Amino acid sequence: MEMIRLLGYGIPERLVNCWRTYQGERLLPLQDRVVTEYDLFGAENLLVQAPTSTGKTFIGEMAAVDRAVRRGKAVYLAPLRALAAEKYALFQERYAALGLKVILSTREHREQDDDFERGDFALAVVVYEKFAQLAAARPERLQEIRLVVADELELLADPERGATVELLLTRLHRAGCRIIGLSAV
Repeated sequence: MEMIRLLGYGIPERLVNCWRTYQGERLLPLQDRVVTEYDLFGAENLLVQAPTSTGKTFIGEMAAVDRAVRRGKAVYLAPLRALAAEKYALFQERYAALGLKVILSTREHREQDDDFERGDFALAVVVYEKFAQLAAARPERLQEIRLVVADELELLADPERGATVELLLTRLHRAGCRIIGLSAV
């Protein structure tokens, strides 16, 4: 699918143009399928399971940024601090110019935790465990968050971290948050 066809799904032109600049003129086959067959921009939860390098991350990015642009809050959950910092830098580079306030919260990056607590963000990039802490401290934020992208969802199988992730996702589901899970296995 040509990227420009996303306009037909109600995606704002400025966002489609941004994606064309950074991702190219065409969606990858998996991305096309998730948009056209599985209602990426809809309201239902979604699990995208596919091998590495098939475009899963951009699927989550499209959904999160679309939600944030439409004045809904979105959260991008990352399993590792380094991955969270990388996604934050990428989202800042791409979307700050569109007026989206992107924040980062990890154990090492607490500078923007107050923004999360006040609900002063459009897109938050957070490590799973840190998000569980923030949500426990400010449960009212869960009522404002319309979408959560759970990257590397295979973390559920981790014997040390899996139970925490499962409890967090259950809490988000009960709060009515739409969840898009991304997994390579």
